[in-house]
Amino acid sequence: MIINPQVPLHRLILSLSEALDHVHPKVADHQQRVAYIATRLGRRMGLTGQDLLDLFHGAALHDIGLIGYENRIKLVHLRQLEAVSWHGEVGFELLKANPLFARPAEIIRYHHVLWANGQGAEHGGCVVPLESHIIALADTVELSIDRDAPVLGQAESITQKVTALSGEQFHPDCVEVFRDLAREEAFWLDAASERIYSVLLRQVDWPVLTIDEVALGPIAETFARIVDAASPWTAVHSAGVAATAVALAERLNFSPRELHLMRAAGYLHDLGKLSVPTSILDKPGRLTKEEFFAVKAHTYHTFRILDTIGGMPQICEWAAFHHERLDGSGYPFHHTGDDLTLGSRIMAVADVFTAVAEDRPYRKGMPSKESLAVLQELAQKGALDSDVARVLKDAYGDIDEARRREQAQYGAEQQQLQHVMRQQTPFASQAVCPAGV
Repeated sequence: MIINPQVPLHRLILSLSEALDHVHPKVADHQQRVAYIATRLGRRMGLTGQDLLDLFHGAALHDIGLIGYENRIKLVHLRQLEAVSWHGEVGFELLKANPLFARPAEIIRYHHVLWANGQGAEHGGCVVPLESHIIALADTVELSIDRDAPVLGQAESITQKVTALSGEQFHPDCVEVFRDLAREEAFWLDAASERIYSVLLRQVDWPVLTIDEVALGPIAETFARIVDAASPWTAVHSAGVAATAVALAERLNFSPRELHLMRAAGYLHDLGKLSVPTSILDKPGRLTKEEFFAVKAHTYHTFRILDTIGGMPQICEWAAFHHERLDGSGYPFHHTGDDLTLGSRIMAVADVFTAVAEDRPYRKGMPSKESLAVLQELAQKGALDSDVARVLKDAYGDIDEARRREQAQYGAEQQQLQHVMRQQTPFASQAVCPAGV
């Protein structure tokens, strides 16, 4: 039975934020911790309602523009801001078109603008939101906490550090409120808590706002763009899987609502690859045993991330089980035919077909005859669903055209991301004030 997804927006954001930071123990939960500090500051500074929610959304996703495993390490763990100075603009580019995130996108865009004794009130002719300055301070505080030492013993030195940068780096009003907040032991203990997810759930009086399957699609596509942009070899992979899966599901009589769910699942299926180093994804030769372990773990991480959100069991299963096989030879759960729904079987066929049709660092993409032969062999072995594989074979031309068309459109958007990332001074060369700002 298909259950209409009812996904609380704040839980979706928290889980996707967690996924972005799942690259290194020193990086884990960074954005969530910044969101906690920022919302505490924002509330003390008088933000309420939608303004407070926009601050939370911006803080929880402030590093969304850090494309690639290694880049997240450079900024959050190694503190190499100069090497990834483009990420605020990329975050803006990723989120600006979604009505749910238009305001947070602006906040994210400027979260590394210095106050500079008042000059940071504007940047490139645009007004810098107060929320951006709040996040800038919260970000520095979180990065200053040594996770291997008791946090209460660090409170005084971090407060002194922030105070010394008042006016020059941070908005003085933000610093003043932070100094007052820093007197609370609970503030520091919450900021360093291993249970930061649950702490945040109690942080704001969350409105009853859920996302249906239609609204979920663009969000799923945004996160797919982050996953895919990490490697040129998979730059349009998720779009191909999504288009193929939808085309197959349509021919297998899925309802329009189910097709929306399938598209979202296709775009989210490789979400767990955020934790796989780009050097492994781009490796031209055979992977070592340890490298293959890292790759195999991605489906497990996809499942846990989506399962944590709750409210969308079909999307979770269809997305995460794409490497499971009917004969039990797949991973990570070694499900067999009885455990795998038709949606999961469709996704497995769509993923194999798209993968073999695309170029990889170790081979060229296969033409139609060879692609179909791979699917047929796996179906004959009992690994893939033979009925689904037959549908793809019978409608190969139309399905492959749908895949190519969606990948072409998606690829153009990916190129825009790469263009922004290449800019050494993105604010000066790219920023254009939105209407009304």
